[in-house]
Amino acid sequence: MQFTEKQKQVLIVGLLFCGILLAFTIYFQFMFFKADVAAAKKDAAKKETEIANLEKDIRQMREFINNDEELARLQERVEIAKKRLPSDPQAIQFLELLRDSLQKTNVSFSRIEKESTVTRSMYNEIPYVVKGSARYHEFGQFINLIECHPERFLRVSEFTLDNNNNRPTIHPMNVRISTFMFEAG
Repeated sequence: MQFTEKQKQVLIVGLLFCGILLAFTIYFQFMFFKADVAAAKKDAAKKETEIANLEKDIRQMREFINNDEELARLQERVEIAKKRLPSDPQAIQFLELLRDSLQKTNVSFSRIEKESTVTRSMYNEIPYVVKGSARYHEFGQFINLIECHPERFLRVSEFTLDNNNNRPTIHPMNVRISTFMFEAG
């Protein structure tokens, strides 16, 4: 088929127009999507790092699961913690521990008051206020016995020790002791 001169010119202009349109399309693709490609590469690198970290964690977990000695040791620690952090208030047990600590240190008490339970995310804090009197060294021993008690988690959150002018060696005291209960909810 033979083209006329006019048809050749229209064909050349059309091809030239298509070429320019194609060049603009490619240019705009690179300009507009360059940021998207860079962001995708950055996200891919971040995901690869996360995957590597997760694979490392999985290897550590598998090693831990296969380490029976470590697992037995941790289970033993969990059992000890369960005993020290009961799932019910066990007020009688707490009062017996308190009475025992008071007797061992010769601290006298005049009143024990239970305050409102404070609910936390995984446990409840059950505070008690003990009012009484003690000598300085007896008071220190009492605080130490409470804070380091092997059978139950106890915490002295507040205390006051005053002076008594009538009996200078015996000091009135107020101690706020909290015990804790595991919240299985």
